[in-house]
Amino acid sequence: MAFRTAQSTTLNLNNAALVVIDMQQQFRDTAADLCPTLTPLIGQFISLNKPVIFTQHGHDLSSDNSELVRWWGKNGSIRRYSPAWQLMPEIESLASVTAPNIHKLTNKDRYDAFLHTDLEAILRNAKISTVVITGTMTNLCCETTARSAFNRDFRVYFPTDGNATLTAEMHEASVLNLQYGFAQITTIDDLRRALE
Repeated sequence: MAFRTAQSTTLNLNNAALVVIDMQQQFRDTAADLCPTLTPLIGQFISLNKPVIFTQHGHDLSSDNSELVRWWGKNGSIRRYSPAWQLMPEIESLASVTAPNIHKLTNKDRYDAFLHTDLEAILRNAKISTVVITGTMTNLCCETTARSAFNRDFRVYFPTDGNATLTAEMHEASVLNLQYGFAQITTIDDLRRALE
């Protein structure tokens, strides 16, 4: 049975921001392989003075009674400021660059990077119309944030090789769902060429 997917158009990154989701030590085994291709894209956004927003997911486990913490349990949740909460060094070196368009959102505590953070305000203040969603995990925080961005009327680009999760099946299912109605699926190489 054929079905309609999101229309592919020429990549337009004129008013784009790069969102780098949860590239933290907690996810090193899952997402470290992204770093060699993701860091040049981050560097390109920075050199062009385009916004780059880094998120760090974590919880104050002494007081957080959220459904997310209940779901994973306190032992399965990331404690804010713990070693697991820190960004991978390859990413931290870029996130710590002092520049007006680089932002670190260290208070992310839901799959949706828009909830309880300044992400939407940062994007609106910079007059951003397009977001590029990268990071981990494809089927949790990245997919949820992509859907949330779409519902806030941002154009969403989702590079298949710029997101990672535990299995190929989970990754491909998310990509298929997003392509159907939320995001234009692309690659890091295509994004880098569009920025040149």
